[in-house]
Amino acid sequence: VVLDIRLYEAFGAMHVPGSWSIDLTGNFATFAGWLLPSHKRILLVCETRTEAEQAALLLRRVGLDHTVGFLEGSMFAWARDGQPFHTVPQLSTEDLSAWIDGNRRFQLLDVRAPAEYAAHHIQGAINIPAPDTRARHSELDPQLPTVVICNSGHRSTMACAILQQHGFAEVYNVAGGMLGVAA
Repeated sequence: VVLDIRLYEAFGAMHVPGSWSIDLTGNFATFAGWLLPSHKRILLVCETRTEAEQAALLLRRVGLDHTVGFLEGSMFAWARDGQPFHTVPQLSTEDLSAWIDGNRRFQLLDVRAPAEYAAHHIQGAINIPAPDTRARHSELDPQLPTVVICNSGHRSTMACAILQQHGFAEVYNVAGGMLGVAA
C-alpha cells in the first residue's frame, strides 16, 4: 500500500498511481483505521523523515504495524525519475456552482456521514460516506466525471483516491468542501 500523507492539495497536484490519501494534519489515525487493510505493508509518501516517523507511530496506534519506509525525495524525486503519476483537479465552490448551473453532465458524490448529509447537502448529490466508497464505488458510473465533496476537502480526497483505484478516470475534488459552499 502506498499511503500519501501530504496535504490534500499536494496529493491533487501529483501522486503515485493507486495510492491512498490521508492527510497527516487531519484526523489521520482514525481515517487510516477506517480505510487501510491491516495486513498490508505500507510505504509512505511525505516530505520529511520526521513526518514518516510520526505517521508510523500513529498507524501503530490503530493496529497498522507494517510501515516499511517512505519515498525518499517525495514526489519530486518520483517525477524526476520519470515515473508516472496521477492528479486530482481541485474545483472551487464557484467552479462547482458553474458546473451545476451550466447543466454539465456529472455525478456529485458527497462523502460525509449520513447525519452531516441530512443536515445540509447539495440537491442531487449522492451520499456515500468516504470509507464506504471502497465497497460502494460500483453504485457510481465510472464513465461520468465525478465531483467529490465533504466538509473541508480531506475525506473527499480520500474518496477520490479510492475511485481512481477502481478505474474512475475523471475525478475532481471540491477544495474547501461544504464549508466553502456555506461561505
